[in-house]
Amino acid sequence: MTRQPASSAARTGRQESAPNAMRSLRQVSTLAMAASLLAGCVSLDPNGRSFEQRVEAARQEARINAAAEDYSQFLIARYASLINDPDEAARKYALVARSRPEDQSLAERAVFSALLANDFPLALTISSRTSAAIIDETSLPRVSLAADAMARGNFGDVPEIVDGADSGLFNGLILSSLKAWSLFAEGDHETAEITLMEGAGGDAYLNEIVLNLLGLMEVAGKADEAALETYARLDANGTLIATAADSYARLLAQQGETGKALDVLDTYLTDTGHNPLIRTLAEEIRAGETPEIIRLNARQGAALSVYVPAAALAAKSNSDLPGVYYSIALRLDPDLQAARALWADSLDASGRTDAAIAMLQSIPDTSPFYTTATGQLAWAFHRAGRDQDALDLAHRTLAGNPDRDLKIQMADLLRSLDKNDEALSVFSEVIAEDEASNEHDWRLYFARATLQERLGRWPQAEQDLLRARELNPASPDVLNYLGYSWVDRGVELEQGLDLIRKALTLRPESGAITDSLGWAHYKLGNYDKAIVYLERAAELEPGLAEVIDHLGDAYWMVGRRTEARFQWERAITLLDDDRDIADIQSKFLTGPTAATPKAP
Repeated sequence: MTRQPASSAARTGRQESAPNAMRSLRQVSTLAMAASLLAGCVSLDPNGRSFEQRVEAARQEARINAAAEDYSQFLIARYASLINDPDEAARKYALVARSRPEDQSLAERAVFSALLANDFPLALTISSRTSAAIIDETSLPRVSLAADAMARGNFGDVPEIVDGADSGLFNGLILSSLKAWSLFAEGDHETAEITLMEGAGGDAYLNEIVLNLLGLMEVAGKADEAALETYARLDANGTLIATAADSYARLLAQQGETGKALDVLDTYLTDTGHNPLIRTLAEEIRAGETPEIIRLNARQGAALSVYVPAAALAAKSNSDLPGVYYSIALRLDPDLQAARALWADSLDASGRTDAAIAMLQSIPDTSPFYTTATGQLAWAFHRAGRDQDALDLAHRTLAGNPDRDLKIQMADLLRSLDKNDEALSVFSEVIAEDEASNEHDWRLYFARATLQERLGRWPQAEQDLLRARELNPASPDVLNYLGYSWVDRGVELEQGLDLIRKALTLRPESGAITDSLGWAHYKLGNYDKAIVYLERAAELEPGLAEVIDHLGDAYWMVGRRTEARFQWERAITLLDDDRDIADIQSKFLTGPTAATPKAP
């Protein structure tokens, strides 16, 4: 093979690279044009704007689009809040808050919604991304950050986190309590107690709550004598909360004062009603056991300091606000099952029944609140329209030989499901067991009386009502029910009237009792006086068909026929039962039955 001369090879190479050279030339030309455009020498904008102007316009458009997107997400979040969907609201508020960390209102809304959705991690993320200046001005982000610091054991960080602008009375109490328990954890018990008490802000109601928490803190710090004095003061005022009553009874039992310990527990149950914590402790003491003193750690104390005010708020409000604080309390103490049980009630009441069911099902069977949760779960099924699930749970529960309190809850449920004979049997069983132990609960006799009457057994119902009144002569419910039953049957009219008057004195804002008094006067033929009370009852209970029906009857009897028909029409709109509707419709022409005593 003959080698090609070097010059020939070089020449061939230059020829082969010519197309590449042309491409390079075109690239240089393109870059040059781009450079001229960038320099503003050439403008292809139809409005004659420079490149810098177009870039600024693009940025402005991006800002407008971002603002529009934020506004869109904000509106979705607001709508989700209105339709009671906190999960969606939390997600949308979080998106907007992330792009606007300087917006105080958004930070509060976003954290509130996340906590209400039981998503503490999301609330913490939002709080962490919020600017320091806004944190100082807001409450819930500070509470979330402080609670998380405590949960992770970073107690020294809490005082600095909670300090900030005035947070109002309630959030101020929560923040002070978190600070107090962080100081307690650091060993400064004296300052911790002072800080805790200062959290009440001089409010008399909150002061009683804080005193309960102070007693728990004193026990936690082994200042038992001081705790006994604090608890004794609360006991004398009748303001012991469940956890404090439990703690007080344990201290008394440890000192050998079992009788006094049982008095504390029994008084609490009588005044407040069922509580699994209190009842379990009372049973242990009666069995001869000496219960140990429970000394809370800082996280548990802080959790209770959030939970207890929230529970007090729940007792005075039908809003879902307490759920926000239950979420915080559970971050501090995941084993605080009382918070789950009470939160489930709040969820159920606000229409979030599926969330309530899920929360109740998460309470373990080792918890003292498992029994309560089972009863709540059955009721939640019922309110969700899952009556068969509710009935199945009731039957399974009763077949398992449950404790007294759970039997009562299942009996109430059976009554609500119109399983009256079954409910009556369960109530009678519990009453028999109580009587064998020389215990008597007026509430059970009252409950059984209502069932007896529903089943057409008035003599037995009357006997139970009389027994309930004997055990609790100051119960407005018993006095009203017995008095109304007598008046409605045309027997013991004057005595029945007196009972209803006494019931109304004890509960003057009750529409049902006011209606009873008006109806008693109607049955006695005092129509003008009946109208006075029945009109008041209709104001207090505008959605109760029976009250509106009674008012229509009274109007008819004094010749106010048009008004009577109007009230009956209103009552019909509140009824579902065809028989009840037919009974009212039958009065449109001939009016109600005259006020003559009925046969008993």
